[in-house]
Amino acid sequence: MSTATTTSHRIDVLHPLIAAAIGAITFGLTMTAGEVFDLNSETDGGEATTWSEIALYAGIVAGAIVIAVWLGLRARAGSPKRLSATALGLAIASAVTFVAFWSGWPHVFGAVAVVLAVEHRRRVGSFSAATLTAVVLGAVAFVAAAITCLFG
Repeated sequence: MSTATTTSHRIDVLHPLIAAAIGAITFGLTMTAGEVFDLNSETDGGEATTWSEIALYAGIVAGAIVIAVWLGLRARAGSPKRLSATALGLAIASAVTFVAFWSGWPHVFGAVAVVLAVEHRRRVGSFSAATLTAVVLGAVAFVAAAITCLFG
């Protein structure tokens, strides 16, 4: 009797790259919607956003994606304790970078923090205090940054 084992090389839903992409897309959509529908609080009728500014925003968001995905992949390859610590660290980073909501970093870091905390729960069976804090803080920073991008 032989047993065949196969490995799957697909990306699951809790992958940091998917979470970072969702954060970046949310940032882009909320910033664009704020501009297009004139929801932003700019009332001075300033100049339109130039292509060089858009490229700068894209570069800044790409930097956040690289950092968050690298940290997330390292955490997923390690122990649940590393997952928990990384999730909490990214959630704190998301909250701290909220003051620069226009950078997209709170969106990306918040999304990856939530995904890593949920991955920790999947592995261990329950949320720890750190991962529960990471879920709440990451989600609050993510949503607050999205709202601020729309109306800020």
